[in-house]
Amino acid sequence: MAGNARQTRQQMRSQVAYSCVSSRKEGDKEYSQLAKKFPALVHNCGLAQAIAFVLAKEKDGDVGETYIAHLAQTMGVEGDIGDASRSADLMKYQRLTHEAIQSATWLKRFSEALLETD
Repeated sequence: MAGNARQTRQQMRSQVAYSCVSSRKEGDKEYSQLAKKFPALVHNCGLAQAIAFVLAKEKDGDVGETYIAHLAQTMGVEGDIGDASRSADLMKYQRLTHEAIQSATWLKRFSEALLETD
């Protein structure tokens, strides 16, 4: 039986999220804090607004852009996720939002495990 040959979406998300987060340096507090806040931000404000907020708060570093790129990669979205979320019809926007929360949760888990030194 080849039942285990196919990965679940959660398994695929977790592998991509692990790869993304492990590329950051241990002790990367900014990334870790953003990863902790982002799922709740999406839940409270919506995906398009959460992405806009993160990118608007961007300082000299690349943390916000990197996080959004990691989110898109974990979700499996090609291209600009901000544009995709802003131009999506209602059903697609809801799917993107659900996928973003699921993917952001994996990024949060791995950032807590791999980046936090406490």
